[in-house]
Order: sequence, then C-alpha cells, then structure tokens
Amino acid sequence: MTRGRILREHDPRGMVYVQNMTPVLAVLLLIAMPAEGQSTEPPAVPSATPAIPVDAAGPPATSEQRLPEATADQGPAKPAVQRQQLKILGQDSRLEAYQQFRSLYETSRFEEALPYARQVVELSERGEDPDYELPIAYNNLGATQYQLGDYAGANASYRKSLDMLEATQGISSRRLVVPLAGLGAVFAAQEEHKAAADHYERALAVSRRADGLFNLQQVPLIKLAADSRYAISDFGGAERDYMYALRIAEQNYGYGDPRTIPALLELGTFYEGLSEFIAARMMFMRARDAAFQANPGYSPEVVTALTGIARCHRLQYTMAPDTLESQQPARDEVTGEMVGKVYKESRVPPAAADRTGLKAVQQALDLMRATSKPPPELMTRTLIELGDWFQATSRPSMSMPYYAEAAAILDAQSTADPLMGHPLRAPRMVFYRPPVSASRGLNTLSGRYIIRKTVFSFMVAEDGVPRDITVVSSNMNEDQVGLSRRAVAKAIYSPRFADGKPVSTAGVTFTGEWYEEFAGEEPPAAPAEATPAPPPAAEPASTAGT
Repeated sequence: MTRGRILREHDPRGMVYVQNMTPVLAVLLLIAMPAEGQSTEPPAVPSATPAIPVDAAGPPATSEQRLPEATADQGPAKPAVQRQQLKILGQDSRLEAYQQFRSLYETSRFEEALPYARQVVELSERGEDPDYELPIAYNNLGATQYQLGDYAGANASYRKSLDMLEATQGISSRRLVVPLAGLGAVFAAQEEHKAAADHYERALAVSRRADGLFNLQQVPLIKLAADSRYAISDFGGAERDYMYALRIAEQNYGYGDPRTIPALLELGTFYEGLSEFIAARMMFMRARDAAFQANPGYSPEVVTALTGIARCHRLQYTMAPDTLESQQPARDEVTGEMVGKVYKESRVPPAAADRTGLKAVQQALDLMRATSKPPPELMTRTLIELGDWFQATSRPSMSMPYYAEAAAILDAQSTADPLMGHPLRAPRMVFYRPPVSASRGLNTLSGRYIIRKTVFSFMVAEDGVPRDITVVSSNMNEDQVGLSRRAVAKAIYSPRFADGKPVSTAGVTFTGEWYEEFAGEEPPAAPAEATPAPPPAAEPASTAGT
C-alpha cells in the first residue's frame, strides 16, 4: 500500500482528477496501425461512442468490396497483387449487411447492430477471401458485444480474429493490434487488469515493430495500459507508460511544442494522484509554458495547467507540509525561535505557495473573464479551486463568493441535465491532516500493520467548520480516538450550497484511520468496536447533498 493509495479515502482535493477505471475503455478501439503512406497523425478521440479500429494492413479494397471495420477512415493501404475485378451488384448481401451494421453501430444502436454483425461473419466465412475479411468481421462483432456488456462473447470473437491473423499474417503483423487491444478492453472491463495490461503490452510491441518506437498511433493504447497498471498498483509501470507517451510527443513535435501539452497534463495528473506534488507541478508548469507559447492569451490548455499548478501548491501545503520546509531555518512568529518546521500546525500557507499557487489560479480566472463565453465546466472548476484556496487557509469571507458563483452556474446546468455532477450540493473536505502518529505504522521495516478506524458524525456549518462531533463506531484505543477527533475538528469543508447560499449540513460522516505496527505472523485481535449512544437526531447523510 502506497502513500497515494492511503490518502485517497480522506483526500481533501476538491476538483482533482483521479484515474478513471470505469469499464468503458473502448477508446482503445481507435487504435490503428497505419500502412505505408498513411498519415502519422494520431486518431481523434470521440466524446461519445468510440469507433472500431481500422485494419490497415490488408490489401486495398477492390470491386470485391473488402469490408473495413466499422466507422473506419479508409486511407491508402499497402500495394498488393492485383486481383481480378468483379462487378459490384446491388444485391451483394454481405455488403448490404455490413452497411446496415455500420449505420446502426455508429448511432449506438448496438442491440440492433448485433444480428447484422453476426450475419457479416457468416457471409465472410463463405466469401472469396476469408483470411482477410473474416478477422475484420470478428473484430466488428467483438466490439458490438463489448458495447452490450457481453464480455465472454467479445472475448471469443477477438480471440478468433487473433488466432486467424497469427496463422495467416504471423505474430508481427500490425493487424494483430486490433484484437489484442480488444481483448485488453474486455479484461479491463471485468477488472482483470493484470491480463489487460499484458494484452496491451503485446499490442504495443507489435505496433512498435511495425511502425517504429515512436509512432503516434500507439498513444491511446499506452494510456489504457497505464490505467490498468494503475489499477493493480503498478505505479512504476504506469509512470513509465506516461513518460513514454510524453517522449513520443517530444520526438514527433519537439520539446516544448504545444502538441506535447496533453501528454504533460496527463503525466502531471498521474503524479498528483500519487501525492507527488512537486513532480506534478513541474509537468503543469511545462504545459503552461507550451500553452502560452502557442497563445499568450486564454486557451483551455493554459487554464487547465494554471489550475493544476495552484492545486498542487494547495495540496502540498494541506497534505504534505513537511515537504514545504525551506533549506534555511525559519523564525517562529510566536516564540521568535529559529525552527525548521513552522507549517505543521499552521493554517497560513508559506509565502511562496500563496504567492505562486494562489496567483496561478487567479491568473486562470482573469484569463477566462477576459474571453467571451468561456466553457462552463472550466469556469466552475477554476472558481471552485480559487474558493478552495481561500477556504483551506481559513478565509471563508473570501472563498464564499467564488463558491456561490460556481454554484449558480452548476444549478443552471443541473436544471437542464439532472444527471450532471454538482460538487457544491454536499460538503467537500478541502483541508485535513491526520494525527502524526496515525501513519507511523506504514514506516515499519517489516511492513506489518493493522488499520484501526473510527467513524465520526458531525454537522458542517455554513463556514465549513465541523461541529458537534460524535463517534459512531471505533476500534481505536482512547488516545487514538482523542487525537483523531482533534484532527477532524481542525478539518475544513466547503459547505453545501442551496439557493445560492451556504447552508449547514448535519449527518456528515468521516472515517479516521490509524496504522498500527504489530509483530509476529498474525495481527493482534482488535478491540471490540465502541458502541456509544447514537448521535442526536440529525439530517441523514443520504440527504446531505439535496
């Protein structure tokens, strides 16, 4: 268990993005290795239903009408021996079935597309060139089954395509990338991320052999491989993947080129998810500089980079204050003594963090206000980050106007789309430091520890401060509970907003953790859970966000 994983449960990060490991990993179905002469630009990632990959390694389409994979952008392919030209007839049943399938798949009508995908497979088996057409048909069928959640069926279809291609094309053909990537997606959707990562890795090896170590078409697949590695806590492997994606961008475009910004932002977000705030901030700063090079004014990229810089300063001060220590001793303002640790209990961030972190998000907001019709999502994210900065540093009179402005935008969006997320409809922890002793067990040489927990219930007042803290359950000892309660009392939340105003919320719960070292083969029996009287009648937690 690593620090990044441990901090995730009580993570006062506000709007930070974490790795998204939902089953919808079909973006990898965009992967297509280009044939000679094809463009090396990476495929665009759609916002809705992903496409099925191009199978670009086969011979060019002739009047036999070789069928591409659905939604494929048909570019030039490798030269091949000319075949006898056949007349295309309107009643070509295979072509008609494919056209029906493609139109339905592209409009996300997957259940209706499935019978046509099966029909194309059956007709391709009896076609004149099944070695070429049948793997494509199976890939299309597998993609449709994947979209319908039939992972066993998708696995079988991709496996048939892979087996056929290995037998007819060899183990190095770029055509193997599609079924290998499809199998990776199927395993990832079932949370079998070790198997998924293995298939992604093999697909990447094929891609690099066929199209070079730094071909751009492999980038979406690298990101999915990184996601699966992250899911199995292979953070070193995920870091290598993200760094390789950045190196690909730099090799193709040059260091500092604006087209390297996506890779920089993704690597920065990865480091931030592991609480490596200094490394993350360096990536965001590089992205900011590249964005300003392309456009000295507003751009979504520069706003994203600036808010990332600000967030990393805030989270470093909040969650890892020891890393902010100067190389030179500082003077304690209360005692006048020269000391090395002045931020551990302070609610006031160091001047450098306040100057560079806070100024970064203020600059982002200024750029957005100077442009007409900035994206609402980006605006609310920036407003909330600025509010979090002031709130986390005990300046609620300055944070609330920014929260209120963001809440008004989110309220309007929620009216149009009730399913849209609204982070200000419930209290959000923006500042929390666990007791110093709570994590000491993690640093044992043996690595043996047990996790003790206490569940607290309290009200978050209009100013974001927890009040009326009670213990719901605990298996900590009395001293551990006392120190954990003190830490909760010092926590800060952004309050819930209703009708544009901050309101108190009762029934908020928080679980404090204590990592306690133990010796021997088996952990000691934990004390029986405390059973205090239930907290006073309060608004249930399930309604806290309403």
